[in-house]
Amino acid sequence: MVTQTALAASGSPAATGNDALYLMPPEGLLRAAERVGTPALIYDIDGVGHTLRRMREDLAAVPGVALNVALKSCHTLAVLRRMTQLGVGCDVASVGELDLARRAGFREITATGPAFSADDFQRMRSAGVVVDVDSASQLALYGAHFPGTDVGLRVRVPLPAPLESAATFGRDSRFGVAPTDPRTAELVARHGLRVTRLHTHTGQMTPESLLFKTAYLLLVAEHHRDVHTVDFGGGFFHLYENRPKLLLALRRMATMVTDWRRRTGRNIQLRFEPGGAVLAPYGYLVTEVRAVEDRHPVFGQRVVTVDCSAWNLAPWHRPQALPLYASDAPAEPVLIAGNTLYENDFFGLSVDGGRHPMRLPPPRVGDRVVLTAAGAYTMTNSRRFNRIEPPSEYLFDDGSLTAVTPAS
Repeated sequence: MVTQTALAASGSPAATGNDALYLMPPEGLLRAAERVGTPALIYDIDGVGHTLRRMREDLAAVPGVALNVALKSCHTLAVLRRMTQLGVGCDVASVGELDLARRAGFREITATGPAFSADDFQRMRSAGVVVDVDSASQLALYGAHFPGTDVGLRVRVPLPAPLESAATFGRDSRFGVAPTDPRTAELVARHGLRVTRLHTHTGQMTPESLLFKTAYLLLVAEHHRDVHTVDFGGGFFHLYENRPKLLLALRRMATMVTDWRRRTGRNIQLRFEPGGAVLAPYGYLVTEVRAVEDRHPVFGQRVVTVDCSAWNLAPWHRPQALPLYASDAPAEPVLIAGNTLYENDFFGLSVDGGRHPMRLPPPRVGDRVVLTAAGAYTMTNSRRFNRIEPPSEYLFDDGSLTAVTPAS
């Protein structure tokens, strides 16, 4: 069995102690991982709650802030119901996600997506949800069917070049309207719409890009006098790379918001959507080794094939591997492959297709391995290539393991 000491030695990004943003899996979860049928996906709900509390403590420096989760990151109803109990709202991207959010019991629901139909808009309105539209054509469609009503705008933020990276989407985003586009103002005026929300997502944030977005979106909100909420989206993985730097930025952000409120005489609420940054670290994919090739003639490394598929479940993830077997041998780099007939079915592929070695003691067929960082965008991305069944899902909550289905 892997212990907390062994987990720390593996280089896991999780840390121990109540001051940490992320926690290591509890011993009880690791023991449960030795017993469940594989493949299995275990969510550490206590860990999710811990990280939400820590984020709220940091964000409390800024007035009017609350947290939502992007529903695209998780569709497992039992997990979402726990999220509602932890006091977060949600953002949906389709009427299917809206139905799921209502079943889960979220009190605050926002909506933004590339393209809704008029019927979609009607269903959102019937549920009391103001839609943040994504383009001028969507604004025209909405205004034609629902003139004189409230609407939100998803805004494309033109990040300066020094703030752009491979993980950001500013000027190059395919989503959002440009606030300076004269069509936006013309359509709002033509249909008598009230712009009450601004929404953006620029990929991974940094403290510097957060401050730029704050200044930019507050300026846009000053122009649209009915705006009462600004949603900054997610991207918390990079935002938290340097927590002291983030805390300084949040204090500057608080000053900017307070000054804006004083100058305009208006209240403004702020939202963030740290879906992956809250859920991903607390999902543990339990797998069994099915085959081992000790040294691939071209890759030059051991290739370990497990009983689930990265292509089917984790095309975006960069997990670490934790052994659930005893071994006196030292850990060495291995490639962990999925069990499909797709050549690039490797866990941890980089965006350019590069293979990501993980460190494990030499495993044998039948050994178990836990792959970390599987708590978000796993089941929502899942496919059935080669008709391989998805993993069973479990909640680890308050020391006990409970089997769930995506719909329960």
